Amino acid sequence: MIKILVYGAGVIGSIFAYKLKSGGNEVSILARGKRLDDLKKHGLIVQDDIFHKTYKTDITVVDRLDREDFYDIILVIMQRQQVSQILPFLKENISPIIIFTGNNPSGATEYLNFIEKNRILLGFGGPGGYREDYKIIAAYVDDAILYVGELDGKISERLNNIKTILNNSGIKVDLSKDIDAWLKTHAAFISPLAMGGYAAMNRNKTLGTDLELVNLALHGIRENMKALKEKNIEILPKKFKILTWIPLLIIRKKLIGLLNSEFGRIALSGHANAAKNEMKRLSDDFFEVVKDVKTGMKTNQKLYELSFA
Repeated sequence: MIKILVYGAGVIGSIFAYKLKSGGNEVSILARGKRLDDLKKHGLIVQDDIFHKTYKTDITVVDRLDREDFYDIILVIMQRQQVSQILPFLKENISPIIIFTGNNPSGATEYLNFIEKNRILLGFGGPGGYREDYKIIAAYVDDAILYVGELDGKISERLNNIKTILNNSGIKVDLSKDIDAWLKTHAAFISPLAMGGYAAMNRNKTLGTDLELVNLALHGIRENMKALKEKNIEILPKKFKILTWIPLLIIRKKLIGLLNSEFGRIALSGHANAAKNEMKRLSDDFFEVVKDVKTGMKTNQKLYELSFA
């Protein structure tokens, strides 16, 4: 039996903990404060509002990670600005594999200041959602997925082993040969949408109902993709390269439909609304990655001012 710690009991952490426990693994989830109390009292509850299904299980809950607490895998699923605080505890712990899963265009540099390279993998998990009282409200729970890769880009034996463990728990896995570029591309795509959403909230609207902000977000995505290209950072997945040239009119209608859908409400707007500090950090980190591009970042800077000023 594989022993796994899910470090973080938010939306994605809760979904992964449920799936991994249901897959027959020995799973613990680390939580604090009210979330810790809720998990102990009510168990782990995830509600899929798309398919109107509720998933519930009892699960081992811990509130700390000590040096001698051994896990085969630690999945760190926390907001980016929170991860820095736990690196000293991960450094001292004896577990061999730590997968940092979340928004991070900055790469592994900070992690490597604390943890040996051979213990670190980078990834990103989905789908999203939000917390409501003691429950997790999510979309497409049965389509949970982890994008994951080694720092050196190799498809290693342990990556394939991790894929098997997660697949057996009903979690899809996409192994990446350049997870750093994947995470930077994800930031380039999601950051303008999040900023557009916050700007719409400042106008007492939703992004899907504000055509001006939708257009700004689309231009911001294109600007970001061009910035990645200028920095010689590969756009991954490769299908995102279309965003550097496709007429925006073609994708605007689809984006508005997605934003105004039930999925958009739960997994996009719901997740972003619950993670404003994380999205601000994401935008700040991405600006740092592309700060010296010649094409400039005027559209994203305008979105930033409309969102966070």
